[in-house]
Amino acid sequence: MVIRIFVLALLFVPPLAFALDEEPVEALQALEEVPEDKLLDVGIHVFDSGVPEDEYERLFLEEKGVYEDIRKSEARWIPMSLKRTLESTGYWGAVRMAPSATSVDVIVEGAIVSSTGKRLEVDVIVFDSTGRGWLSKRYKEEADPLAYEEESTAEPFQSLYNRIANDLLKERSELDPEDFALIRRVSELKFASDLAPIAFQDYLAVNKGRYSLARLPAEGDPMMVRVSAIRERDHMFLDTLNEYYADLYAKMETPYRGWRSSSYEEQVAIDELNRAATWRKILGAIAVGAGIYASGKGREWSNVGEVAVLGGIAAVMDGFDKSAQTKMNREALKELAASFDSEAQELLFDVEGEVLRLKGSVETQYASWRQILRDLFAAETGLGADPNKVLSPSPQ
Repeated sequence: MVIRIFVLALLFVPPLAFALDEEPVEALQALEEVPEDKLLDVGIHVFDSGVPEDEYERLFLEEKGVYEDIRKSEARWIPMSLKRTLESTGYWGAVRMAPSATSVDVIVEGAIVSSTGKRLEVDVIVFDSTGRGWLSKRYKEEADPLAYEEESTAEPFQSLYNRIANDLLKERSELDPEDFALIRRVSELKFASDLAPIAFQDYLAVNKGRYSLARLPAEGDPMMVRVSAIRERDHMFLDTLNEYYADLYAKMETPYRGWRSSSYEEQVAIDELNRAATWRKILGAIAVGAGIYASGKGREWSNVGEVAVLGGIAAVMDGFDKSAQTKMNREALKELAASFDSEAQELLFDVEGEVLRLKGSVETQYASWRQILRDLFAAETGLGADPNKVLSPSPQ
C-alpha cells in the first residue's frame, strides 16, 4: 500500500517553478546639462543576428525556435532600443544608428545570443575612436511580464538596455578631460584619413590597435575645413538613415509586440513542458525501479510491483510525449514569424544640387554614400583616396 501511494505520488508531482529575483534597473539620468566638450557622439552598429549563412545550420536553428526573418529585424530593433535609452539619459552627444563602421567617438557593437519573448541575451562590445576598450560583456534579462499586459506600452527588456547605459556611463565617468579631447580629435582625423589617406595618413599613429596623435593640423587648415564640411554631410545622411530606422521601429512595434507576447506564452509553456517531461522521466524511472524491487519480494508484493512498473513506464512515456509537444510549440513559433524583412527603401539625397538615388539595403546605401564623399573630396581638393595616386585639380 505504501509503495502504491508512493508511485501515484510520483506520477502527479507538479513540475518545479523557478523565478527570477533580480530587481529591475533604471537608467541613470543627467541632473544638469552636460558641457559640450564632455559630450561624446555614439555610433551603434546593427547587431549580428546570430543566424548562420549556411542553410543547413539555419534549418537546425529553426528546430530551436530561431527564425532568420525575425532575427534580422531584431538586429535593428535592439540597437534602436539602446539608442533611445542612451538619448534619454542626457549624458551623450548625438546617438546614431550606423549600419557599418564609421568614424565616431564611441562605437557600440553587439550580437544576439538568444532572443525569445521571455528571455533576451546579447553580447556587447564598446570602444572609443582611440581603440580603448570600454565594455565586453554578455547581458541577460528575463522579460517583465507586466509589459505584455494589453494596455502596456513598456519595453519588456528595458532593464537590459538600462544596464548597458549605466555601464557605459560608468566607463565615461573614468575619463579625464584630456581623454574627451583626444577621443573627439582622433575620430575627426580618422574620418579625414578615410576620405584622403594621402593627405592625413601622418596625423595619427597606431600601436597595437591604439590610436594617438602624431601631429595636429594647423589652425584654420583649409583641408580640415573641407573635411568638417563633408563630415557634416555624413552626419546629415546618417540622420536621414536614422529617420528610416525610427520609421521601421514604429512600424515594427505593433506586430513585434504581438509576436513577442505570443512567443512569451509559448516559451512559458515550453519551459513548463520541459520541466514536466524531465521530472516525469526521472520519477517514472524511479517508479520502475521500485516496482522491480517490489516484484522480487514475493506474491504479496507482486501486484503492487506490477502497478509500479506500469505506472513508471507510463510516466516515462508521458515525458517523451510532452517532449514531442515541445517541438510542436516551437513549430507554432515559426508561424508567428510574419514578414519582417528590413530592406531599405530607395533614398534620395542632394549633393551639390544633384539628386542621387541610393538603392538596396541600408548597409549597401551607406557604403555607396561613403564612396560618394571620397569622390567629392577628391574633386574639391585634387587628392585621391589611393595614396599612390594624385588626381589633377577639377576645373569645377
